[in-house]
Amino acid sequence: MRHLNAINHLGRKSADRKAMMANLASSLIVHKRISTTTAKARALRTYVEPLITKSKDDSTHSRRVVFSYLENKNAVAELFREV
Repeated sequence: MRHLNAINHLGRKSADRKAMMANLASSLIVHKRISTTTAKARALRTYVEPLITKSKDDSTHSRRVVFSYLENKNAVAELFREV
């Protein structure tokens, strides 16, 4: 039974899933729109929304926390500047 197993593993190991989410989030922030599967989009929503909330406070700590998730300097700059 899968009671309370909320995370969708997407058929990947945790390191691969983390890298995929970071790449999808960076692409979404930079290009403003991506095409992906429904399952990945739902998983990406729970990954990106806290980052957008964190970017509303433009401080060094917030930038470092978001950078630790995205690992892409251009995406972090775009998120804090425009989004």
